Amino acid sequence: MSKFQRFLLKRLAISVLLTLIAVSVIFVVLRLLPGSPFEALVTSGNLNQEQIDEIRAMYGLDQSIWVQYVNYLGSLLTFQFGYSILRSQPVWDVLEPRLINSLILLVPALVTTAILSSLLGMYAGWNRGSRLEKFSIVSTTLLRSTPVFITAIFFIIVFAYNLEIVPALGMRSIRATPDGYIETFASLDFLHHYILPFTVAVLYYSGDFLLLARNGVVEKRGSEFLKLHRAKGLTEMEQLARAGRNSMLPILTYFTLRLGMIFQGLILLEVVFSWPGIGRELVLAIQQQDYPLVQAAVFIMALAVILANLLADVLYAYFDPTVSTSGGGSA
Repeated sequence: MSKFQRFLLKRLAISVLLTLIAVSVIFVVLRLLPGSPFEALVTSGNLNQEQIDEIRAMYGLDQSIWVQYVNYLGSLLTFQFGYSILRSQPVWDVLEPRLINSLILLVPALVTTAILSSLLGMYAGWNRGSRLEKFSIVSTTLLRSTPVFITAIFFIIVFAYNLEIVPALGMRSIRATPDGYIETFASLDFLHHYILPFTVAVLYYSGDFLLLARNGVVEKRGSEFLKLHRAKGLTEMEQLARAGRNSMLPILTYFTLRLGMIFQGLILLEVVFSWPGIGRELVLAIQQQDYPLVQAAVFIMALAVILANLLADVLYAYFDPTVSTSGGGSA
């Protein structure tokens, strides 16, 4: 077995362990919360205690905590998330459209800002000390350090309420009744609602990619291989292209990590814009203590982060020969 294969197996084992820890934390924290998902039903008089006991038995909540935990792990391993307690629907039927809505908003925003911000950062780093570099660093750092819900509220006030250019909330108009994903996402009504949250997401992500690209080009600018290219008579833009290409690995790695954390970072964005995504659904499920729904949503998010970290480690080890695959870390 090669060093890289041993490195891969080690990272896979760590990922499995992290996943087990994450889902165990989810299970424990939910059961430590005060109250239960049935209190509102009892208080409102919709169900009596006998009916509540029957529902608890149906969901296995009357069993010991260890039996519940084993059943919970079994359901996650088979991706059988069960039924939502308060919605009386299969959990996946609730989460699937929300997951797609989140991906439709966040993945294009991440790809767009990764490309544009990286190109701008490379150009700013090549022209170190210029007004462009100073302005881009200050503006993107300000946007990145500002909580995303503050930026979202500011954009809603300016562009939705004052200028009335775009809608403030939601993914479509109340009267819209699209049939299927194509009619939903390939419509002017959707695009009209999409512009504002998409723009805020792009601006939120921009600072990290810009600074990574800028720092990479600054480091490469005085390198020997660029001096050789300069001696060969390459233009400034050709030298910049080569410097940028050689500084792409940290950007690629960060993009992979950011893709895995795409849901967690912008849950508040979905809440502020009332975007029907998995982040907003998770917030509502926590408020209602809908155990199966919360467990499945957090499991999907945690799994995405862990798999993204695994992919980033593998990419770095594969493409960068300076990374040790025998003991882990960078040389």
